[in-house]
Amino acid sequence: MAVQVDFTQWGVIALAPGQEEWRWFTWNFDGGHWSRMSIVPTAWSPANGSIQIVEEWAKNNTLWVHLRNNGSDYVYYQPTAVTAPSR
Repeated sequence: MAVQVDFTQWGVIALAPGQEEWRWFTWNFDGGHWSRMSIVPTAWSPANGSIQIVEEWAKNNTLWVHLRNNGSDYVYYQPTAVTAPSR
């Protein structure tokens, strides 16, 4: 069985070492579709930076994400969301 999915990307964001942040992303997130956020360092992000999704939740077409940099350097990342099935 094949399922069509939708992807979207946001711009590059930086997170300082040892810092946490809460971000929200609006993009047709709802209870009728499976949605997940992927956040990984960019290819040019310093090796000592780290990004961790601590928690995420969706409410009213908005995805909320709690992030943490456990590394000792800045980390640069570009959030990507996948939603299934496709709209």
